[in-house]
Amino acid sequence: MAVAFEPMIGRYVRVEIGGRPHRIYFEEAGRGIPLVCLHTAGADGRQFRHMMADPTITEHFRLIAFDLPWHGKSEPPPGWQREEYRLTRDGYTDVIRTFCAALELDRPVVLGCSIGGRIVLNLLSVTPPNSAL
Repeated sequence: MAVAFEPMIGRYVRVEIGGRPHRIYFEEAGRGIPLVCLHTAGADGRQFRHMMADPTITEHFRLIAFDLPWHGKSEPPPGWQREEYRLTRDGYTDVIRTFCAALELDRPVVLGCSIGGRIVLNLLSVTPPNSAL
């Protein structure tokens, strides 16, 4: 039986969010229009692996799924032991914008499920039309 590798590649990006350093894990696959995939609360980017392995999607889109801080392979920020974790609308929005800026994504398409889908509406309400995230 021949060995078959799936197309997604995972790595970390170091960013500053809310004045604190963060190490964010993400996976990507494909080429074309950047498509940022937002997972549900308490989950991680593995929710989108089936899409990342689908050549009918990845031939037109560069799928990118990151794990929120405190989720999956992303780490909590330094000092996390002394605080309570809260996923807020403004905090989530800041993470998305910071992540997209770090990868230099130009006007990415953003999709999500559950809270990930809900936050997309917030991105639309605070982002002027025809502008980058």
